[in-house]
Amino acid sequence: MSENGKLPEVSNQLFELSIRRRPAPTGETQEAALVPQLQPLEGEYREVAREARVITQGLSRVQFNWRPRIGQWSISDCLGHLNILGSEQLAVIDAGIREARAQGWFAAGPFRVGFLAARLIHETEPPAGRRRHADPHFVPESDQSADIVVPAIVDLQEQLVARVKMANGLDLARIRVRPPGHRMLTLGLLEFFMYLAAHERRHVAQAQQVRRDPGFPKAVAPPRPGPPRPHI
Repeated sequence: MSENGKLPEVSNQLFELSIRRRPAPTGETQEAALVPQLQPLEGEYREVAREARVITQGLSRVQFNWRPRIGQWSISDCLGHLNILGSEQLAVIDAGIREARAQGWFAAGPFRVGFLAARLIHETEPPAGRRRHADPHFVPESDQSADIVVPAIVDLQEQLVARVKMANGLDLARIRVRPPGHRMLTLGLLEFFMYLAAHERRHVAQAQQVRRDPGFPKAVAPPRPGPPRPHI
């Protein structure tokens, strides 16, 4: 996020860790055990970070940005999309948490996951049942550097884990958040955390498919050193 609260243009700048918004201190401890329905989310977000590292390990820039076919995404596109969308949602989550604390909306749960939310989460989980067209706002530029995108996606997971801990003890059903691309639907904060985790798994699985594609470029071996030059 930029200093004025607006997203920068979609470019490498968006993925720089120096501009990523940090969780504001709440003045309250975050060491209490997470309520049962939040506990799995911490591991799910950190698993996304682990998978992102595994998928991109050792890739050249050409491999990172390779697309199987016209209209299909590269590994860079998949992870960059998550960076853009997730970065924007941090501020949305923060606003909901601030409102809940200001209004005194506290509850221990359990919290109900509604029918529409459960359906959306299920349809978002991999494997993708049907293709969706991403909003151009959430599509990164081509030819990104893994050295920028991957640390940013790993950092994003830590940011999401921090929000899960900040939300602990709040009424996760009363806090309402609108998921991206849905004008008529709002989710409770627990449902929204679950939706984001499913959305990340969807695109991580998509990135894994790209790397397994038969046409995926082979790694180029570094040139072998020639014979040592004779001393003159």
